[in-house]
Amino acid sequence: MASWLERPVIVVLAALLAAAVVAIVIEQRDGGGEALEITLGDATPTPGGPIEVYVTGAVLNPGVYALQDGDRAVDAVFAAGGAGPDANLEAVNLAVRLRDEDQVLVPRLGQAVAERASGGVSNVAGATSININAAAASELDALPGIGEVYSQRIVDSRTQDGPFTTPEDLLVRDLIPQATFERIRDLITTGP
Repeated sequence: MASWLERPVIVVLAALLAAAVVAIVIEQRDGGGEALEITLGDATPTPGGPIEVYVTGAVLNPGVYALQDGDRAVDAVFAAGGAGPDANLEAVNLAVRLRDEDQVLVPRLGQAVAERASGGVSNVAGATSININAAAASELDALPGIGEVYSQRIVDSRTQDGPFTTPEDLLVRDLIPQATFERIRDLITTGP
């Protein structure tokens, strides 16, 4: 019985001895015992570094794509396989530079995106603003950081509590977090 127990001990000792020999050989080959230092960076992307962008709408392969900081919306559309046959690319500023967590929405032909009579989306001084009093949940969902849950909360609130008088009402009514509001403040309006 003693020989049966000795065999695993010998195997473990041999493995440890082999690991020590390999470590000594590597240290001698590398020229000494300089320590290897690994520093993990923070989660914020560095300029020119990788970013994640959500591409949706009339593209061939909607989804989240890794791009480089400073890439433009046109790069995101190409990453998503290009525009679909029903894409309205004239409604998208393809030259805009992207940041981490941006969303690129390519509307479909016939989909209202600029100066609608109903007020869902308007184009003011070249920037597209979404009217939170008239936009459909799917249009609100296109805003960065909003998503399906927040967009439905906004629609439900304006239906139950009446129209918003200012964009800040989203905070007053506790519909979205402050950080999300800061990201969309310049993209929303309450009037035509």
